[in-house]
Amino acid sequence: MNREEFNSVFKSISNFFSLLSNPDRVKILGLLIKQEFDVHDIQEKLNISQSRVSQHLKLLKLNNLVEERREGKHVYYHVKDPNVSKVIESAIQFHMLAITDPQAINSLNELFTLWHI
Repeated sequence: MNREEFNSVFKSISNFFSLLSNPDRVKILGLLIKQEFDVHDIQEKLNISQSRVSQHLKLLKLNNLVEERREGKHVYYHVKDPNVSKVIESAIQFHMLAITDPQAINSLNELFTLWHI
């Protein structure tokens, strides 16, 4: 691998993590890992405005994390590659190493369960 390819890989990895830097996008991915939803369903489940959900989905789709499926007038979204959950599971486990509060540990265990497929 030459230097340009090497730098391109790290730029791609950095971009991936920047996509995960927004809590709403992580929550959306959490919903879409196990099931398809349309914008309205995501909005209701996460209490996020429709315009914000649409903006996040557009960004996730542009970066190949989310795909859409059209059915009549409805557009349903799902995670393109379920392996993305492994990255977030690792982040949760890493975060758990620094926590000593039992209630916080229980909350993180619940979050981990959300991502576990």
